[in-house]
Amino acid sequence: MTAAPVDKPGAVPLATVKALAVRELHKFPEFNGAIPTSPTPLYFPDGRLAAYEFRMVKNGKTIGYIIVSANRNLPPAILEAGFGEKTPSDLMKELAVKKGVKNYRLAYFSGLNYGILAGDKVVDMKGKEYRKPEKYVLQTGAYASSWDTAGQYTIQAATLVDQKVLWNIPRWTESDPSGGSWAGYDYIGPNADPWDKWDGCAPIAASMVIGYYETQYQTDWYKEAVIDILHYLMGTSASGWTPTSNIGPGIERFYDRALYLYNEGVLSDPPHYKYTTSTIDNPSNSLLFTYVQLEIKSKRPLLLTASAAWGIGFEWSGSLHTTTVVGYSVYDNGEKYLYIHTTYDDPYSAWVLLDSIGSVRTLTMINPVKVS
Repeated sequence: MTAAPVDKPGAVPLATVKALAVRELHKFPEFNGAIPTSPTPLYFPDGRLAAYEFRMVKNGKTIGYIIVSANRNLPPAILEAGFGEKTPSDLMKELAVKKGVKNYRLAYFSGLNYGILAGDKVVDMKGKEYRKPEKYVLQTGAYASSWDTAGQYTIQAATLVDQKVLWNIPRWTESDPSGGSWAGYDYIGPNADPWDKWDGCAPIAASMVIGYYETQYQTDWYKEAVIDILHYLMGTSASGWTPTSNIGPGIERFYDRALYLYNEGVLSDPPHYKYTTSTIDNPSNSLLFTYVQLEIKSKRPLLLTASAAWGIGFEWSGSLHTTTVVGYSVYDNGEKYLYIHTTYDDPYSAWVLLDSIGSVRTLTMINPVKVS
């Protein structure tokens, strides 16, 4: 990657950008104790400096990133934050390797859209190539996603106008082995399971919601135990497949099962919540986002099962996948995103574009009722 001199109209000094990053970090409590390091410049498609990516490091480990504006044509703010070991620059470096590009700069389009600048071309995050624009225009009109004959790329200057994220939801995946037995309850917890290696996305996604309410179940041992219990209650197959119609009923049965296992001495701590659920099949984008906003504003994470979705560093298609929805964001160019816990560890979390969510989708809303 190179950092060749570029035109700098509107560019803000790095020292000012660093100060802005520090000032705005309080809005992201997930980064408490983390330090913004390794500022990496991001450029508009015409080569002007747009923003800096800062790698957020805590105890010597990368836990996420922030994108901070560095151009006076953008609002003075943290434009985006994400969590996990990989940052947008890491993902774009992987893109450059796939495209066989050695000399490049990192490009920032708008919102959560990135790419690379390489010579006279621009490559977007999907790997599609365009001619580098002679002029880049920020406007307040609709988003234009193509290059015109004048070599000018026109986009909306996307500004974050609404965002809420439940930062204290557990982020995890399963890690126990396979090859166990159904005899007794030895498989509950980190011991070997009597099914295949993958416990299933639905039990894992629901376990993060259970762990959010049942804080006594947030240890490594209980994480595996809760996933195993939900795998059983949801009727998840040996390969990890869960019918969407089983997700809600499985969650609703969790309290009775966990209490039984506590009385049997399998669990050291009893559950404190019962759960009721509501399932919405194939809601429109508008209805889906409305439900997400209402639930997140009420501090209730929910589950999304969909046939496809994509975002920064994470996507799926072709088969149903269940994730934990813990937040949302809205930009003034009309783009809307969901912040999800993926059920995997690379990355643990990701922003996915609302418009990218497959037409086959189900929302599972979970309402806790404290009983003890």
